[in-house]
Amino acid sequence: MNFELIDNCFQIAVLLGAALAAIAVTLRHKDRRFLILALFYICISMGTLYWVLHLFIFGDVPQVFYVSEFSWLAGYLFLLSFQMVRTDRIRPLFSLPSLVGALLTAAIVLAFRIFGPSYFVSAAFAGVVSSIVYLAVWRLRCRGDGRFIDCWLLLCVILQLLLYVVSGFMEEYTHFNLYFAVDITLTFSFASLLPLALREVTGK
Repeated sequence: MNFELIDNCFQIAVLLGAALAAIAVTLRHKDRRFLILALFYICISMGTLYWVLHLFIFGDVPQVFYVSEFSWLAGYLFLLSFQMVRTDRIRPLFSLPSLVGALLTAAIVLAFRIFGPSYFVSAAFAGVVSSIVYLAVWRLRCRGDGRFIDCWLLLCVILQLLLYVVSGFMEEYTHFNLYFAVDITLTFSFASLLPLALREVTGK
């Protein structure tokens, strides 16, 4: 069986499970951060579901996959919203290390046309993900609460960028390889954001 199907189905199952858990936590704690995470998980998993259905029905990778791209982009917009909600009581100021990290992230996205082939989608993703990096690095420099989540968000961004960089050197996706190792790690990293956020909110 094509390992790409296995990997993507695994990601859908894990993230939809995380979405249901996030909704349950939202109802219990009445905190919008968990609802935002639930929407993030849903968007990422729905984009992957379209990819899987196309792969399963037609047997090849879609040449135009704007449905997945916009769904994944929406997911990262929710992730940015999550980071902004965590920072709403602090006024972010200019930080050179944060700016350098954001610009480097945007440069990598545009160089590898991540979420491409559309320049518009790549540029939009570059803006969103570089903003996440800027806020995460800025919060780490402030040495405030929740620094572990900021480190984890940076890890998620790095893994997402690495996934596309690695894919540029892969030609075969029917068997397990480095691409799938990175993708599975990224899936677990996404899912781990929920317990980390829960720990931040409850202080446990």
